[in-house]
Amino acid sequence: MLLAAVLLLSVLLTGCIGASGDVSREGVDHSEVTLVVPLDRPFSFVAPPNHVAVAGGPVRAQVVSVHDGNTITVVIDGRTEKARLIGVDAPELDQEPWGVQSRDALRALVDGRMVRLETDVTKRDQYKRILAYVYVGDMFVNVELIRVGHAVMYTVPPNVAHVDDYRKAQSEAREAGRGLWNPAQPLDVMPDCYRGEKKVTGYFVWGAVDSAVISKA
Repeated sequence: MLLAAVLLLSVLLTGCIGASGDVSREGVDHSEVTLVVPLDRPFSFVAPPNHVAVAGGPVRAQVVSVHDGNTITVVIDGRTEKARLIGVDAPELDQEPWGVQSRDALRALVDGRMVRLETDVTKRDQYKRILAYVYVGDMFVNVELIRVGHAVMYTVPPNVAHVDDYRKAQSEAREAGRGLWNPAQPLDVMPDCYRGEKKVTGYFVWGAVDSAVISKA
């Protein structure tokens, strides 16, 4: 089982790349990869059950809190919902200092404001969060976070309506050295890879401490 975990770690780390443009495996350059599969939370591509259905058209909502650089809590018609921004991945809060900076950037854009939420093919993730394109007036918040360098594009099919917008915004941020692309302090590990590394590292810590449990597996 430990061997399997070692192999899993090598798979997770392959292609993980920071904003500096460095690669974690010699000869492999994934700096232009834009379609990825989440490592920590597979998205459901099937229609959600009726009790978590979301209207297909735009929905007005009041933002009441910002959890991190890609997740907010909103109030829609008197009910509280969590929403995750489609196509956006922000550093984890413990990825210092980028995670907090990303959250603060999103907070500055939407906290306490009325927003418009639009959905794509898949309306919710497995945690029942609304998957949303978020707008404040004419500003497309998802794209703006990427453009200013406080998030990276994280497009998961079938929600791919704005891939070109995301790609253009990310290229602009990288060329300008904004936010996590700042050459003086670039993001060291992309968020999805960071989450994957934490999971595997957690496994090794548990395995090393509780070898008896491993022997029973």
